[in-house]
Amino acid sequence: MSNTCRREMLLYNLQYLVSGILSLLVSFYILFKHPKTLALKSLLLFGLVTSLWEVSNFISRTASDMITAANFFAIMLISSHVCYPLYLLTVLNIREKRSGKVNILVILPAMMQLAIMIQHEYFINYRFFLTEFGWSYKVVSYNPLLIAVSLIFIGYLVGVIVILFNLVRKTRFPLWKKKYMILFFSFMFFQAIGTTLLNAGIALNFLNPSFRIGGILQFLTFLSIWYVLFLKEKEYPLSFIESKDFSRIYSSFLTIYYNSTTGSSLGEEVFQFIRFVRNSGIENNVLLDKGGIVFREVEDLDLVELIKKNLEFFDKNSVDARVIDCYLRVLNAADKKLGWKFESIVKEYEDFLKKTDLIYGISGGRFLEKITVDKSLRDLDDIEACLKIYRRILYPISSEILRIKYEFQKKLSEHYITEEMKITDFGEILLDDVKERLMRLPEDKRLSHAIDVFNSILSWIYERLLREDIIGVEDLLSKLRLVLRLNKDSADKLGIYPSLLGKLATKIPKKEIHQVYSDYLEELVEEKTRELKKAHEELLKSQRLAVIGEAAAMIGHDLRNPLQAIVYSLFLAKKELELSPNPNLIEIIRIIEKQVEYMNKIVSDLQDYARPIKPNIVETNFEKIVREVLSTVEIPSNIKVNIDFDKASKSFPTDPLLMKRVLANLITNAIQAMENGGLLNISAYKKDSNVFISIQDTGVGIPEENLSKIFQPFFTTKAKGQGLGLAVCKRIIESLQGSITLDSKVGKGTTVTIKLPIKRSSTQKLQLSL
Repeated sequence: MSNTCRREMLLYNLQYLVSGILSLLVSFYILFKHPKTLALKSLLLFGLVTSLWEVSNFISRTASDMITAANFFAIMLISSHVCYPLYLLTVLNIREKRSGKVNILVILPAMMQLAIMIQHEYFINYRFFLTEFGWSYKVVSYNPLLIAVSLIFIGYLVGVIVILFNLVRKTRFPLWKKKYMILFFSFMFFQAIGTTLLNAGIALNFLNPSFRIGGILQFLTFLSIWYVLFLKEKEYPLSFIESKDFSRIYSSFLTIYYNSTTGSSLGEEVFQFIRFVRNSGIENNVLLDKGGIVFREVEDLDLVELIKKNLEFFDKNSVDARVIDCYLRVLNAADKKLGWKFESIVKEYEDFLKKTDLIYGISGGRFLEKITVDKSLRDLDDIEACLKIYRRILYPISSEILRIKYEFQKKLSEHYITEEMKITDFGEILLDDVKERLMRLPEDKRLSHAIDVFNSILSWIYERLLREDIIGVEDLLSKLRLVLRLNKDSADKLGIYPSLLGKLATKIPKKEIHQVYSDYLEELVEEKTRELKKAHEELLKSQRLAVIGEAAAMIGHDLRNPLQAIVYSLFLAKKELELSPNPNLIEIIRIIEKQVEYMNKIVSDLQDYARPIKPNIVETNFEKIVREVLSTVEIPSNIKVNIDFDKASKSFPTDPLLMKRVLANLITNAIQAMENGGLLNISAYKKDSNVFISIQDTGVGIPEENLSKIFQPFFTTKAKGQGLGLAVCKRIIESLQGSITLDSKVGKGTTVTIKLPIKRSSTQKLQLSL
């Protein structure tokens, strides 16, 4: 081939290289936007694979030899067949109903394609030859592998067209309809009709192999996609609204929700908004016009159900946090409109309202007094927990802050991390960009800096509100106490509680504030005193255990040897009696054996109580070990035994030897409590992630004054007993990460309940695996 022809060939084939570069640029643009949705992630992969397709096509056509051309042709062919599944995933995940099963069904045929195409038998269907514009190919045979791949390819092609057509048909918003129409027609003309039919025509010898414009068509396809990504919806304006007008307040919230979706490149979030409207049952109540989104409240609208459906949707879907923050205006308006009915909503969705901080802002925090505990901060990192605590402190006084809103915003702008933080006209505290700005600081300074900044802002707010007599000091402090009470553990752990009270006491010369700080310091001293007392008690307990351990070791050594001698002597005596039986001596030997067993039990209990317990967790047939224990215990004929296990509790992970020891103790105690006969009921059932085991007797019962001491070592109500049995049981069950409780009534009987977790800690899981 002459140099002139080679230059012409390179220029002609540059279309593929340019197309590959453009698709790569689109992918980088999407990557720069940090794609969060599956639709954008799939589009990112589609761009990268298309770039590989076009670049390998360029190299294949301009290769200097057939082997290189064939190798890159294989890459080009495989990547071209991967592109359409990725594009189908893209358009499929824009739509309203996203199903993981559907996505898997999309991927499976693509994997089948790849499995077929990597086989040598597939590529023997093609033949390569050199043209004036480079290497080309045509189909020379049609084996089943080629037909199967072609059918799957056509299926993906049709799937993309159908989904894009549905998107155009279903979309109510003009801009998104325009976007989907561009994607639909660009795919139809440049891919389905253009690239696909053109390549098929050449492969089937219907068109001249030299006629290839696939690169130009791909270029136009990605030019269309890039244009779609750059199209942005204008946000609807928000005007001032009277807080008493529920319809207009709800309209403003819907406008905020819709405006939050305008930044989504493919409109994925718009469909979430549409789904929200549908799930709320207000499709016929929402109107769109140039002025904004209007909600019409009709007479038959059930406002309680509307709020419940909204909260349910927020709880189950990943909705922008700013949207949920702005829902506070709706909750406040609903509280005023519904009155006592609103309390049932708060009670039902209390957990969600806690974790989103909304409950702290509803009607100035009026529901906080009814909350006993708030554990919603436990799983958060320190920075996020810190920011939420300060927002929770601000929420109950947000209506008062609105009276100094301009000065408050100015105060926020003085600090780098709170420059973008806002309070809306409805008292919603928006922590925009605060955490992101904190994360730019050195790691060891983030938390302390956040606390210093917010303490400074809060002390300024309190000082202004009190100075201008906007709120009384008692009312202000009562709201602060409520928030700090509910978040005390986290506030103490992060150092917010003492530093904030100290800052307020220093900044504001009010005796009431000084008293709050003084009360906190007294409470802190009392708490530390309790901790020291508890630590002292634990130390004494450990010292007692050490003494018991030494005594147990000494007793075990000094008693076990003579006991062994007695047992051996009794064995020899019984052998002699077999030759010349003597009933009186046999009875005496039996009594001695029982006393030896009792002495051995005393030694074992002492040693078990004193020594460290290391459970060996294995899958255990619990029903089997219960029956084994019962077979070793002497049960009088006037005691009936009943066993009742559900299916899930018959086998579970535990230490069988330790459980045998516990069961033997408890069953023996139950039998001894029923001297005149009765019923021994042993039951077990599974609930949540725990197994509950119950040993119940109908014996004499335990006096109420003894119940609090029943698990203490050396406490016993028996004439003959050392008081270690239940103490040992408690130690064993606690070593298994469980708990044991006892309930008893004199004359009616006793019930011992054991709770054992099925899910183990990481340490015990390791033992289980070993």
